[in-house]
Amino acid sequence: MKRSTRITLIIIALALVPAIVKLQATIDPQRAQFQPGKGVSSVVTQVGNNPVVLPSQFVAGTIIGFREVVAGLLWVRANDFFHSGNYEAIVPLTRTITWLDPHQIEVYRTGAWHLAYNFVDSSARADYRYLAPAIKFLEEGVDNNPGVSDVEFDLGYVLYSLKAQDFDKALYWISRAAEEKDAMYPMKRQIAHHYERAGRIDDAVRQWERCVEEGRAAFRKNPQDFKAEDHFLVSKRNLDMMLIRRVMRADLSKRRIDAGFEAHVKRLGPRIFQISGTANLPDGAKIDLMLLDADYREPDMESFTWQVDPNVTAVADIGIHGIYVENGRFERKYDLSKDVKQYPFKKDRYVLTLTFNPRTAADYIQDGIGWSGEGLADQRYLDTPTPGLRKLRKVIYLDRKDIL
Repeated sequence: MKRSTRITLIIIALALVPAIVKLQATIDPQRAQFQPGKGVSSVVTQVGNNPVVLPSQFVAGTIIGFREVVAGLLWVRANDFFHSGNYEAIVPLTRTITWLDPHQIEVYRTGAWHLAYNFVDSSARADYRYLAPAIKFLEEGVDNNPGVSDVEFDLGYVLYSLKAQDFDKALYWISRAAEEKDAMYPMKRQIAHHYERAGRIDDAVRQWERCVEEGRAAFRKNPQDFKAEDHFLVSKRNLDMMLIRRVMRADLSKRRIDAGFEAHVKRLGPRIFQISGTANLPDGAKIDLMLLDADYREPDMESFTWQVDPNVTAVADIGIHGIYVENGRFERKYDLSKDVKQYPFKKDRYVLTLTFNPRTAADYIQDGIGWSGEGLADQRYLDTPTPGLRKLRKVIYLDRKDIL
């Protein structure tokens, strides 16, 4: 190609760039909302509340309408960070990807998972401060991808149920996910499980009955539909078990067990303490622990940011991570001396709360105390925060000198 021809083609290509940009904006009216912000540099940095900017080599692609291509390349890079365990690099990268392409479902799901589960201390304890950003990130994913069940389900099950232990909100989002056109059978079964977790036993039974009929009808229509057959069999087994348990647990309130609950905290050294106590509960019961700043408030986030307050302390061992009860006693040592960044302890006062919640207990434990603690009693620490729910709960107030 002659030099003059090449120069002419380059000039023509450059002249077409404004037209391409204008055309792309017309094709995608939402482009302005997700395009890179001002101040794009050659490195990934934080720019105010606009969390990251793109490397310069990607800028041209985003301007001329290849946002999805750039987002895909960045997701490949994020996968490399995951396999190397560099989780802190993944979160801003997922923010960039969803900023470029808000329809990257797996990026929203994975980014929220990293926030809620993979920022951990030296004992692999997740940083509770990142739970609110994880929830807000998935809420953004729902808003940008209406009608997609996976994002709604993760918000309900992975975050509100497993991490936050808020079963009413979990039930809302799981039920919403199960109504979507792309919903899978297990989502509908999780509605029944979460009615149970929320203490709504009759609703749980009715949901299992609906699942049984749905699976039976689909399998009769197509005997090769093995997913429908599995849905029917699993639902029928769970329904039968729940009906049996409802009879077995009917009179627990007339023969309540005195839990004899007690708990103590002992300082062993700077940022090192031991929690111990008694609980007349079956082996395997879990005691939830929350140690928070006395003035702690759950963040009310208007929009997503992965930045958390570095002055806040929040230690959480709840659900499956709770303190194990064995032979009527429980004990756990906490050594937070290596985790000053995650647990700064900069406030003067703290609240340590130790709780046993029957709704999160295993079936064999509930067989003795009921779904909502109907068969549970305690002379000092019985807590009834909502009608029908009987918890064990002790609150201990600590000064900074009690910990440091």
